Amino acid sequence: MTEPKNQHLTHALNQLIGDYGIQTVLDCLADRCLKEADFLRSDRSTDLADNWEEIGKGLKHILSRWQE
Repeated sequence: MTEPKNQHLTHALNQLIGDYGIQTVLDCLADRCLKEADFLRSDRSTDLADNWEEIGKGLKHILSRWQE
């Protein structure tokens, strides 16, 4: 029997956090969001790019506040 997608995702995320730490995982996720925004912007999907950029910047903001 396979586990549902959300359980599989939760397990994978917990594994990454356990191996690398929450700050590293969030930083990598933020970087990925910003790269996705750049890619979408080059493909002229500006609304979607703005959403990805907002998420990436939000994660970076959380990390900077965390490190204060």
